[in-house]
Amino acid sequence: MDSLGRMIGIFDLFDGDRTMVTVEEVASALDCSVPTAYRYLKTLSTAGLIAPDIQGGFGLGARIIQLDRQIRLNDPLLHRAGDVMNRLIKVVHGNLMVCASYGKNVVCIAQAWPDQTVLTSYDRGRPMPLLRGAAGKAILAHLPDHRLRSLMLANAAEIAAAGLGNDWAEFRKTLKAIRKQGYSVSVGEVDARNAGIAAPILTGSKRVIGCLVLVVPRTDLNEDEIPEIAAKLVAGAQEISG
Repeated sequence: MDSLGRMIGIFDLFDGDRTMVTVEEVASALDCSVPTAYRYLKTLSTAGLIAPDIQGGFGLGARIIQLDRQIRLNDPLLHRAGDVMNRLIKVVHGNLMVCASYGKNVVCIAQAWPDQTVLTSYDRGRPMPLLRGAAGKAILAHLPDHRLRSLMLANAAEIAAAGLGNDWAEFRKTLKAIRKQGYSVSVGEVDARNAGIAAPILTGSKRVIGCLVLVVPRTDLNEDEIPEIAAKLVAGAQEISG
């Protein structure tokens, strides 16, 4: 991994409840010297992406908040997603979210969540597993083969445990079926009490950039109604993609 990749890897240390890292922790995680770790932190600090912490370590910087505001105000995907979800929520009778992905993670970037009694692990911005749940499957099914092969090589046991296939041929066949269907369904894979239906958000060149997901209590999911609901989600996802 090059220096830029290692430096960006510092942000992976801020997961869960961890809000601060020390130079020594960075050096250990990146397998580099303490002076190199300090140089990385100093570069990120100058850019405002990392900031000294009152406890003597480093936390996320103010520029992260600035960038989040920029996304909320000006991202056309979020704007279109909000409009579509606000309209769809009246006809699909559940909670909606839009997710994007990076690496092995799916991240909720927007929600329309009228039923607050339905609890979900998908808080906005929280990384969730790409290999489980309707959101992850909808995205996986449209990733290029080279990405899928890399995932298979690095996560074969996890892919098998998720029921996606015991080898490359099975994995590819499973995802091809989801892609052909046009949407994915999961029951209890991420949150035991919930079910999800997800439709991919694709660019004009068919590159997947996210998905539109309906989340309902699993007891409310009527299998006979899934195709009709999914068709509405697919249409909504197409509208979001523009």
